[in-house]
Amino acid sequence: MFPWKTVIKLDNSLSTPLYLQIVNAIVREITSGHLAKSTKVPGTRLMSETLSVNRKTVVQAYDELMAQGWFEAFPSRGTFVSGKLPIVEPHTLDRHKGGEDVAAILQIKSTEFTDYRSKPKHSIEINQGTPDPRLAPIDWIYKECRSLAKTTYGKNFLKYGAARGDEKLRISLSRYLSETRGMNINKENILITRGSQMGIFMILNVLLNKGDTVVVGHSSYDSADWSIKHLGGNPLRIGVDEFGLNIDELEKLLKTTKVSIVYITPHHHYPTTVTLPAERRIQLLELALKYNFAIIEDDYDYDFHYSSSPLLPLASLNHHEHVIYIGSFSKIFAPAIRIGYIVSSRRIINELSKIRGIIDRQGDPVLEHVMALAIESGELQRHLKKTLKIYLSRRDLLCKRLNEKLGGLIEYKVPEGGMALWVKFLSGLKPDADYLVSECLKRGLYLNLCHDFINHQSSMRLGFASVNEQEIETAIDILAEVIKQNAS
Repeated sequence: MFPWKTVIKLDNSLSTPLYLQIVNAIVREITSGHLAKSTKVPGTRLMSETLSVNRKTVVQAYDELMAQGWFEAFPSRGTFVSGKLPIVEPHTLDRHKGGEDVAAILQIKSTEFTDYRSKPKHSIEINQGTPDPRLAPIDWIYKECRSLAKTTYGKNFLKYGAARGDEKLRISLSRYLSETRGMNINKENILITRGSQMGIFMILNVLLNKGDTVVVGHSSYDSADWSIKHLGGNPLRIGVDEFGLNIDELEKLLKTTKVSIVYITPHHHYPTTVTLPAERRIQLLELALKYNFAIIEDDYDYDFHYSSSPLLPLASLNHHEHVIYIGSFSKIFAPAIRIGYIVSSRRIINELSKIRGIIDRQGDPVLEHVMALAIESGELQRHLKKTLKIYLSRRDLLCKRLNEKLGGLIEYKVPEGGMALWVKFLSGLKPDADYLVSECLKRGLYLNLCHDFINHQSSMRLGFASVNEQEIETAIDILAEVIKQNAS
């Protein structure tokens, strides 16, 4: 009999709801190979008695596991671990006490740096999916920065600090990631950056040798592609379908090609917004172990889900020593609040810290300390709760207006999370990006979009989070007028 009470440890003191604690514990057992596919699980009544929780909590957990594809139910037979999942063999890892691998798995190194650009005059901007800075708790941030800087203790933050970031933030963040993403980490596994782009560049500096192959999706985040090329890597594209990165295609490639790194945005693939399902995540992790490549998991908008709870990051599942995880507060609060983070083994964090010292020496100690206060005081969660409602409303309005104005000319799937729609043009419509952008700009709308997506894929990634209701109405009126004009 499976030891459910032993492996599912519930803690009422955590901010994570009990049903999600159950979900996360069961997912970990499946991905570690301890809970095999097609295993029958106890009924909700028996499980609630075993765990000493309300039956409704267990029902909620089972519903979530079925929605995510980990469980399946059969009338009169019961509930089972999904039979569609790949077989996972339990692995015994030779580890040091702190969770480090004894064997050096990934080849690492240290190297160089890079730079950026600006915007034309406009009334409204549609970008590819960023938060609305007008919603950021600026008054709260300013108040905390000011009160901190005025104290004797706060004046210490004007001195040189640690390249890996403010210690208080790393401690608070390790707890936060443990509660919200199921990561078993401490402050030594975290390095603070000035956003996710800096994190990508630094990780590639450490892991990438000239000529190494880095697998990316077709299409992928252009800034990641630029960093790979700048550092002498070879970006190799594989297909992306309605379920994200095509792992079967990756497996075929691995049989003939040495791959050093796979760069992935699994929650909402950039740019198409699709989510990598549970079975593909397990396959990817198994391939990383078998072929010994690193996974850069860019989880840029994990916190924004509208209809269901997010899947746990790859970094929280089995074999996480192969996964280097990137997150960002810039996507939560505002683009100019440049605080991101990397989660990895101590060995890799140590090397990243050296690169950080070369590039930037350190971040903003005052702002980093205030970000720790945002986590500890609940300000972060309050802000997320508020903005989730607003962004959901904006997403729905954008979809409504697109249907009304461009119904027969486009298609899209409503995303379950994130801050953007992936919109495809229909009927052989092939707008020219330069024409589209220049004509919209004449009318006061700046389309800050990727031209390649429009020109080569007849698609647009339309961000909805940073524009309010009135701006969405006006923007879609202008966009529809220009697209129809271009089509005629």
